[in-house]
Amino acid sequence: MSRSGRFELWFQTRRQLRILSWVVVSAKYRHDRGATLDRPTLFSALEQVVSSHAALASRIDNAQSPPAWVRLPSVDLDEVVEFRDEDAGQLQTFLETFYAGPIQVADAAPLWKLFVLRDGTLSFAFDHSIGDGQSGYAFHAALLSALRNQQESPSAHSGILSDFPEDAALAPSMEESVDVSVPFTVSFKEILKAVWPPMWWKVASSWTGNPVSKTVVSGGMNVRILRYSLEETRLLTELSRSHKTTLTGTLHTLSLVVLSPLIKAQPDGARYKSIVTTIPISLRRFTGTPPGAFCNHFSSLQEHHPLLPLGADGAQRAVSAEGFPWDRAAALSEALKRHAPHSAYAVGLLKFIDGKYERFFLAQLGKKRAGGLEISNLGRFPAERVAAPADGAGTWNVDETLFSQADNTLSSAIVMSVAGGGDGSLGLTISWAKDAVDDAFGEAFVVGFKAGVQGLLTLGAKES
Repeated sequence: MSRSGRFELWFQTRRQLRILSWVVVSAKYRHDRGATLDRPTLFSALEQVVSSHAALASRIDNAQSPPAWVRLPSVDLDEVVEFRDEDAGQLQTFLETFYAGPIQVADAAPLWKLFVLRDGTLSFAFDHSIGDGQSGYAFHAALLSALRNQQESPSAHSGILSDFPEDAALAPSMEESVDVSVPFTVSFKEILKAVWPPMWWKVASSWTGNPVSKTVVSGGMNVRILRYSLEETRLLTELSRSHKTTLTGTLHTLSLVVLSPLIKAQPDGARYKSIVTTIPISLRRFTGTPPGAFCNHFSSLQEHHPLLPLGADGAQRAVSAEGFPWDRAAALSEALKRHAPHSAYAVGLLKFIDGKYERFFLAQLGKKRAGGLEISNLGRFPAERVAAPADGAGTWNVDETLFSQADNTLSSAIVMSVAGGGDGSLGLTISWAKDAVDDAFGEAFVVGFKAGVQGLLTLGAKES
């Protein structure tokens, strides 16, 4: 079909090494007249979705040189769709079990799965090689459109898909869509990291959790879920805007507020001066790729942020009109705006690995972890990309959504994934690998973060 891009090969290699790179985007489906997602209804809608998204019926063939995407001859929906007895209230346990892995996928099967919970929650899980987090939204928007377009309830479906459009094409890779050349300043900085002692001190004094395990880790993921209503989400968004930042900037700064005293309280806490944070950035607006496509068009902003000089109760004290470091939140938002248009070089840097991805990943085992905190925000569910409801027969809607991701081996110590629901709500997952931080540390972060959000909500109510 097409030659695979560097990002796709990057994630493909991780999968082959059993370094978990599966993304899960969940959405709760609701029919306003009480219809349920039975097998024929869902499979008929999925047939339309798979036909319109070539990535859902394709895999990378490493036997070709260079590796290339190939179309699967068929997709058996009964192999990739699983009806389960859990509901949305059990998503935390479900996700921890799913990420315990290893995730088994047959050679002839596509790299995605759909879990159907009994309350209409659909968890779409997919390997990162076929798409980024926004691709999860693309799937749910396409599925919701297909459900709304059904003229009548199907009575049966074989589950076998094989009649794919001849002209179905994958989205082009990043390097085919935008300039990914590496600026001299970036190359020079990478060289400095290797040869200039002050850079060594900066890395050594930055907190990134425990070192990476000496072997690839299977299982051992903790997932915690936080949900906020439409009104609470509105308060957080307006509060952020009033302080010249975004919701991402506010959540990132609150995380620093909570993490700083926790890090300082560690036995070796005095050695740390900063924390390395990573924020993925969607580049679709620069690559020209439609928001409804499957692709890996993103980069990230990684920076060292000084720890905040707070005491043990700093999380509660800082969330006030006087104490919360809004200047940091605003500065981060500005940094994201500046960095985004010129950040595609992240893919360009992969050329220096010269295709030796396996050696690169294995070399990180037993070494200092690359990041301490990652915050990935998908934004709100793209309701504007969904087909309008049909008249007279009731319609399907998506309410709350949830986004999660896990890398048991190489991920940042703490990973926060954010998604806005079709009903205006907000869903957050906070995850950490058991080898990345102690469970007590992870739980203390969740407790402090929840308290901090409540403080922000109180502040937002006062200011609104």
